[in-house]
Amino acid sequence: MKHLTRQAAYERVGRMEQLAGIKRYVLQDGRQRGVHAVDLWNGDGLYMTILPDRASDISSLTFRGRSLCWLSGVGISGPEFWHKGDFEWDRNFGGGMMATCGLTTAGLPCVDDGEKLMLHGEISNTPSEEVNCRSFWKEDGYYLQYTSKTRQVRPYGENLCLTREITVKMGENVVYVKDTVENMGFQESPLMLIYHMNFGYPLLDEQAKLYLTADACFPTSSWAEESLPQIGVISAPDDTYKARAYNHTVLADDQGFAYASILNESLGLGATIRFAADNLNKFNLWKCLQKRNYVVGLEPCNCRTWGRDKARENKDLVFLKPMERKEFYFELHIHQGAEELEQAKQRYKTCL
Repeated sequence: MKHLTRQAAYERVGRMEQLAGIKRYVLQDGRQRGVHAVDLWNGDGLYMTILPDRASDISSLTFRGRSLCWLSGVGISGPEFWHKGDFEWDRNFGGGMMATCGLTTAGLPCVDDGEKLMLHGEISNTPSEEVNCRSFWKEDGYYLQYTSKTRQVRPYGENLCLTREITVKMGENVVYVKDTVENMGFQESPLMLIYHMNFGYPLLDEQAKLYLTADACFPTSSWAEESLPQIGVISAPDDTYKARAYNHTVLADDQGFAYASILNESLGLGATIRFAADNLNKFNLWKCLQKRNYVVGLEPCNCRTWGRDKARENKDLVFLKPMERKEFYFELHIHQGAEELEQAKQRYKTCL
C-alpha cells in the first residue's frame, strides 16, 4: 500500500479501519472460551492477535495470508488450564509468534535458593491489566498501539510489573515491542526473561536459512553438540528428530543492536528480529523439526536456558534492586521479495 498522508486517507475512507485498525473481542469455544483477544492490522498485509489474558503475548501473526509462526496442538487456551509442575508449562503452550518466559525464572526446571522452579516461569500464564488500545496520527504516520501491565506478585516474595507496549505503523511491516520490568517491592529480585518466538511453516521449510550475529555458541545437550555442524540445516519433518537448543552470546552493531533472521528465498519471504543487546545480551536457538511440532525458535533473552541454579552458580544471574527498572526492546521486521531478502542478508557474514 502506498503511503497516505492524513488528508489523503481521510479523503478516501469513511473510517480508518478500512485500511488499518485494532479490535478487541472475546473468544467463545473450547479451552479458549472467555479469553480476551485483540486483533491488529496495518493495511499492508500484516495481521496479528494479542492475548491480554496470556501476558499480552502475540498468539499469531500472518503476512498477506501466510502464517509466520507455529501453532501447537494446544491452541489458544486460558490461564486456568495451566498447573504448576516441572514441565507443565508445555501443556498450556500454544506456540504463537511470541510467548514470554520469566520473570524470576526461565529455562529448565530446577531448585534454586531453596525454591522449586518450573519450566519457563509463570508470567505467560498471567492475565494482564490496564489494557489499552489506541490509534493515532503522528505527523503523517498512522499508528496502532497496544499497552498493558502484567504483574508477578506474591506476599513475602517478588513484586514485579511488566509494562508492555506493542506498536505498528500503517503501511510499514515492522512490529515494535518495548517491555519495561520494574521491581515494585523492597527486596532484590532475580530477573530472567526469554522471548520465545516461534517460526513455522510455510516460512519454515527445507529452503529456509537462519542468520544470527553472535560470537559464541553453547549446545545444551549431547545431541545438540553432536549436531552442531548442522545447526543451520532445516530438514523435512521427522518423527525421530530430538528437540535441541543452542545458547549464544550476541554481537551488537555500533548502535547496540543484535540481529537474528529466518529467510526463505524460494518463498520470497523472511523475518528479522532486531533487538537491543544492552539488556538482551544472549540468544537461544530452539530447533524442533518433528512432524506436527515443526518449529524453530529465535529467542532474544537475558539468560541461558540451563536454569536459575546454573545461572547463580555461574554468577550470570541478573537481579533487579528495589524500585529499579530495566527496558527490553526489539523489532520484528517482515521481508517480502528478492530485494528485501538480499538487503536483510547484508548484515551477516554467512548463514548458520
